[in-house]
Amino acid sequence: MKKTLMMVLCVALCASCAAKRPVQQPVQQPVQQTVVEDDDAAAEIKRLEQELKLQQLKNQLKKEQLQADKEMAALEAEGLEVSIPCIESSFDDEDYFRELGIGVVSSGNMGAARMDAATNAKNLIKLRLGEFVQGINSFYYNTYTGSKPSNDVQSKTEQKLNGVVEKMLNDADKECEKRYTNAKGIDEWYYVVRIPKSDLKKKMLDVLSQEEKSNIDFNEYKMQEFMDKRMNEMLEAKKNAGY
Repeated sequence: MKKTLMMVLCVALCASCAAKRPVQQPVQQPVQQTVVEDDDAAAEIKRLEQELKLQQLKNQLKKEQLQADKEMAALEAEGLEVSIPCIESSFDDEDYFRELGIGVVSSGNMGAARMDAATNAKNLIKLRLGEFVQGINSFYYNTYTGSKPSNDVQSKTEQKLNGVVEKMLNDADKECEKRYTNAKGIDEWYYVVRIPKSDLKKKMLDVLSQEEKSNIDFNEYKMQEFMDKRMNEMLEAKKNAGY
């Protein structure tokens, strides 16, 4: 009887202790990693949107160039001598990036045609230098640092470098400007802009803060070396294309 009573008391005490024991709360996982991943995803989406916009511009300019080539070939087939105004002033050299833009006069509006020509020339340089910035980033990271920084760091670096291109395009010098009446009697405006390579390199090297340079393992000598190499490749590519 005593043993039975003792067993009942033990069971009751155990049940009481279990009832008073605090319920263990689930451990919350840190959200920092999720925030970082979300930032990287947003930066990657923004970079892809920029690439898409650049590709659309490239396709449009290519379409316009093909149309111009067809019209010129048709005129030459008719035995007409075709001379493109400002073409000799639009070639790249060791010191400058250059591009030729064309604007067609409509309703006698010479000012609008001139603006279109200048805008088209700047768009062509912007297209080439946008690819230049992307190439510099990937080439530098892959061959010098041996690793790629986070998408956020890479995106911010590209934004800073592209900002330099935008500023220089706004202040771009005019190399050549001519009004021309083509064989069909249509008035056109030809405009060549230029960007000095040495100024572009210097401003790109200076635009990054010390913190940003630390984030990408920045080496000014190596970066300038890659810039020079890429500029020479672009110059050769343009020469091989005949302009």
